[in-house]
Amino acid sequence: GIAIICASSINKAPVMANILKSKSAAGLSLAASYGEVIMYSNAAFYNILRGNPFTAYGETFVVQLQTMIIVGLIWFWKDDPKVGWDKIGAVFVVFVLYLFVVFKVLTSDTYYILMLYNPVVLIYSRGSQIIANHKQKQTGTQSLATTGMNLTGSIVRIATTIKEVGWDFHILRAYGISVTLNFMLLAQILMYRENTARFFKVLKEKKKE
Repeated sequence: GIAIICASSINKAPVMANILKSKSAAGLSLAASYGEVIMYSNAAFYNILRGNPFTAYGETFVVQLQTMIIVGLIWFWKDDPKVGWDKIGAVFVVFVLYLFVVFKVLTSDTYYILMLYNPVVLIYSRGSQIIANHKQKQTGTQSLATTGMNLTGSIVRIATTIKEVGWDFHILRAYGISVTLNFMLLAQILMYRENTARFFKVLKEKKKE
């Protein structure tokens, strides 16, 4: 558990580095990133509210924070079109309302709702990115290392969840779906690798002009 948490501290670092290096958020789906924030938040908050040991979910909390940074970078670098302050403000309002519901409205009998709907959020998030990749035929600033870590982490988490928490169906279902979708994303990064390289070569030349 601790090893996974330590590894997760750099989970999104390759994606951040790609964005900053290229000065572009190309290839990253904003809808997918929003979905990721909610997905990781649901998982982290569910475990916190249930009082599960930090070693059983710590990486979801760490990656949640990193995903929020990714969203901020996309807001800053996205230019097709740019994200307006009205939309950014709306996102903040919705997230505050979400936090209010999670910590003030849900009761111990309804905490499970967070994980009950997480597979739907997961499918929406990863699915949005998979569809975007398919349409663009390139994966932009997405990282092979990050996706590989996500895939490996989900596989390992299935085992550690069973060991540390038990056969919690809601958690295990989410990790099982995550393994499948992360594998698809990894396959796309490899399949579109040459297209992505050509895309960034053209982008670099345009920025020089």
